[in-house]
Amino acid sequence: MDFTEKELKDLAISAFVLALAFAIMLEGGFYSLVSEEDTLAVLGERFVMSLIGVSMGFILHELGHRFLARRFDCFAEYEMWPAGLLLALAFSFFGFVLAAPGAVMIRPKLGSYMQLSRRKLGIISIAGPVMNMSLAIVFLIIYSLYANGGFWEDVCYIGALVNTWLAGFNLLPFGPFDGKKIFDWDRRVWAIALAVALTLLLSVLTMS
Repeated sequence: MDFTEKELKDLAISAFVLALAFAIMLEGGFYSLVSEEDTLAVLGERFVMSLIGVSMGFILHELGHRFLARRFDCFAEYEMWPAGLLLALAFSFFGFVLAAPGAVMIRPKLGSYMQLSRRKLGIISIAGPVMNMSLAIVFLIIYSLYANGGFWEDVCYIGALVNTWLAGFNLLPFGPFDGKKIFDWDRRVWAIALAVALTLLLSVLTMS
């Protein structure tokens, strides 16, 4: 897929920091870490869970944007935001995560004066949430087949929950979110995507 060395490095660092931030959050933040016995072992397990359930969703989301943007003959490359990653890590010690790890930078190859149509922007934008919803469905299927407790059940639950939340959050129809571009392109497509994301989220929240 024609990745540059810098882009691969940015993706790897972002995925690692996100997994670490979510691992700390899942463990309950700073006070739980300092009071927990075998902290490193527990944190290591949470990190692997987050790497599979969270970082995979983040990478696929960004690659979805990148792939379709390049199909429309645009320059598209992921760039991490170091300040956003540091904020995610800092907030995780307080028991929650606000993540803005970076984004795929997209522009037409023919020059900055060229503008992508609303349709193309909408299609590129919906690719990210669709990847998250698809991954959430995979986690839900695996969970339904192997819901017998333990590590993999936790991985599937975390993966399904985080990916449905990411899809729904990114479908908000305002500001810099994917949902704004999708809404401007086709409100019916936006409404269907949001309905699917909310249905998946409700399915996850009712898992037992």
